[in-house]
Amino acid sequence: MAPLKQLQPCAKFQYVVTSAGPKIVPVPDVESKDEESPADYNSGGYLQVKIKDTFKEGRYIVVRKLGWGHFSTVWLVKDLHENRHSALKVVKSAGRYAETARDEIKLLRQVASANPVHPGREHVVSFLDSFQHCALEDIHVCIVFEPLGENLLALIERHKKKGVPRGLVKVIAKQVLLGLMYLHDECDLVHTDIKPENIMISIPDVESHIQQELTTSQSPTCRKVGVPPAKATRSGMAIPKRPNNLDYPYRQQRHVQIFDSQPLSSPSQSPKTRSGLVMSRISSGASLNEVSGSTKSTGIDVNKAPVKKASEASVAESTSSNGSSSSGSSGTSSPNSAMVSSLGGSSSTPPTSLGSAMSLMTLADSECLSRRSTLDSQISSSSKQSSSPTVSPATASVPSSTTSSSTTTPGPSLLSQTAPRNLSATSATTQPIQSVSPIPIPSQTPEELLVEEPVPLPPIMVKIADLGNATPSKRHYTEDIQTRQYRCPEAILGKSDWGCTADIWSVACVIFELLTAEYLFDPQGQGELFTKDDDHMAQVIELLGDFALDVKMGGRFSRELFDSTGALRYIKTMKPWPLKNVMMEKYTFAEEDAQALCDFLLPMLTVDHRERASAHKMANHPWLDVSGLYIDNDF
Repeated sequence: MAPLKQLQPCAKFQYVVTSAGPKIVPVPDVESKDEESPADYNSGGYLQVKIKDTFKEGRYIVVRKLGWGHFSTVWLVKDLHENRHSALKVVKSAGRYAETARDEIKLLRQVASANPVHPGREHVVSFLDSFQHCALEDIHVCIVFEPLGENLLALIERHKKKGVPRGLVKVIAKQVLLGLMYLHDECDLVHTDIKPENIMISIPDVESHIQQELTTSQSPTCRKVGVPPAKATRSGMAIPKRPNNLDYPYRQQRHVQIFDSQPLSSPSQSPKTRSGLVMSRISSGASLNEVSGSTKSTGIDVNKAPVKKASEASVAESTSSNGSSSSGSSGTSSPNSAMVSSLGGSSSTPPTSLGSAMSLMTLADSECLSRRSTLDSQISSSSKQSSSPTVSPATASVPSSTTSSSTTTPGPSLLSQTAPRNLSATSATTQPIQSVSPIPIPSQTPEELLVEEPVPLPPIMVKIADLGNATPSKRHYTEDIQTRQYRCPEAILGKSDWGCTADIWSVACVIFELLTAEYLFDPQGQGELFTKDDDHMAQVIELLGDFALDVKMGGRFSRELFDSTGALRYIKTMKPWPLKNVMMEKYTFAEEDAQALCDFLLPMLTVDHRERASAHKMANHPWLDVSGLYIDNDF
């Protein structure tokens, strides 16, 4: 008997409104874009915004959608009063969202007025305006920001095979620490949600970039979808549907247009657009000294690794997950993150040539670059006057003379779940960057030098965004802080005496993620065996070593995680793997480079937050030095 023919599922179609008119197109199995849910357009939710809508008595005209978050949608608008573009965040209308938005506005005003000349002020997003928008049924709080580029998560996605070049990571780390110096020291604020999604790349000459992108990018597209009825607010309460007859006409389902997010891409500068300037000399005001290149992989198979055991039971290795955010941002970017970036570096963010254009300097370039170095030193005083007063240029190319023999994608934590079976069998080799000896050139007048050599542009500038969860260091709005992978030990334990150094722990996690394209900590719960908090503390102990009993105790969850002796209650077997060994054995750092990185990261990863280094101290650490390096500014 012939086997029965398997029935194929029916094809699905949807009605889509495009710039060319309405179309009926097949629905893909997997949505190409992750946008907000239609259910959130019910009363208390998002405002239905369309292209060319106006706000604040016609001052702001909607150009396109930049993104969305759990609390809001974010739009690129043209400010007719100032004749510039801005990012408009339209918050959900429910009372709890409106109250949070008003608190954020107060913090933004505080940040804007604290100390405008502080070097870290330029590394915090600029607040421009706020107002209320009255819709037919609801009132929405609106906040206007400067337009920014993509977030660091998109940068990590583009470099997920080898990590972001080390020199570029140093520049980003320096600027983030300066931004936190400003928030901590000048504003007395703890950000509480430092992560790649909340650190944005600034766009120089942003108006020209926006005009160019609006000219070349595709027209905004949207899809018309039905809004499901709001869920009952009381348990067990159900509203019966009206019968579809003449006496009780059935109400037609409401529809909304959901636009596809089009975040601003990072600018791409070609050598031709910079008057022949291909490489620029990068200098830094801090005393910094560590320079290294990419390293060769030893072929460690990180997928074949022992795993933790709980109560003598072997636990299968877990796969990577995005974690959860105590601020309610799981699965989506936060409101300000949506302002400038698509989620998870999605396909809507065009790739740039940053990183791919970075290569090792050849001997043929040496003479030109050395000449450039000497010229820069002679016109340094002139450069300070003509360059931007708010941007401290810093970065370094991290070229590689070899290719990795294996590709590692972001996955579970780096410790016992990814440790090689035989650590002693692995080795690490590096290829250091060759230094270039200066070549003397005839002396020239400053006027001649300025004509021949344009002032180098800063290679990258980042800004800290999303202050919606910020809180004073001593008067906390909540004790549940930070996204899972970047959560500090004191928050995991449920302590209430945390302060500004909670952000510093998160910064260290972000820097590691930039360098490796993997989480530093990515805890996985194992059903009834142990929770994510248990695994998180186990990973901290494996990486940093055990810590004092008085640090473990005193939190709301201390007794749930540790017994009276200070031992973990539910995870009994661990595999210590110190950070230096991790960098050498898994990421093939040279011993000298691994030690230098540990000297920088470990003070920020001190488990006792009372002893953890501050942003002010770490901003001048020698590891951040990029002076004397050359980098391709193609960004």
